Amino acid sequence: MKYAVDTIIFDFDGVLVDTGPDIANAVNFTLRSFGLAELPKATIIGRIGGGAEVLMRRCLAERSEELIHKALPIFNQRYKEYSCVDTRMYSGVKKVLEHFKAAGKRMAIATQKKEMITRTILDIKGIAPYFEVIVGPESVTHPKPHPECIQLILNKLGTHSTRAIMVGDMVSDIQTGKAAGTLTCGVLYGYGLENDIRNAQADIVLDNLAQMLDWII
Repeated sequence: MKYAVDTIIFDFDGVLVDTGPDIANAVNFTLRSFGLAELPKATIIGRIGGGAEVLMRRCLAERSEELIHKALPIFNQRYKEYSCVDTRMYSGVKKVLEHFKAAGKRMAIATQKKEMITRTILDIKGIAPYFEVIVGPESVTHPKPHPECIQLILNKLGTHSTRAIMVGDMVSDIQTGKAAGTLTCGVLYGYGLENDIRNAQADIVLDNLAQMLDWII
């Protein structure tokens, strides 16, 4: 089965780019700043999802609220400065973006990452021109899985929800798309757990983004 859509909305981390190594480095820098032991990078990457504050809470589990509030700006500043050192695009991403751009599809990003950092990484990786709208946490009142981020994108692009698809690597991405009335696509190569993505019952589930070309017209 193929789906006809006009607008494709992507989550960012774990879908278009693997930002995990640089995020983990910033977390460990923050932990060292407070004399705390570093965490294995794989552990930190496994806790990605929900934005910077959620990540820091997971990595500072059972620590005081005061410490969490002190740590968050340190993490944010460090990550802002070193957000694209070891970050890489996933295989096939540029090919997919080129295909959909040539096909006249409109593309956007709905992410929990700060918009400025998102734009910086997009610029460095050379894929910024493919995206007409980028919506991060500073542009919405309610985070995913609330549909506000998608609704904002659809309003800006003049697209009806039934002609759009949300692509993400987390259950919250699928829930956000469903709440907004779009089609949904889950990818299995990102930071979410495979069983969680499959159980979320997305319309499409992909092992790699290039497979999306077989589903979308």
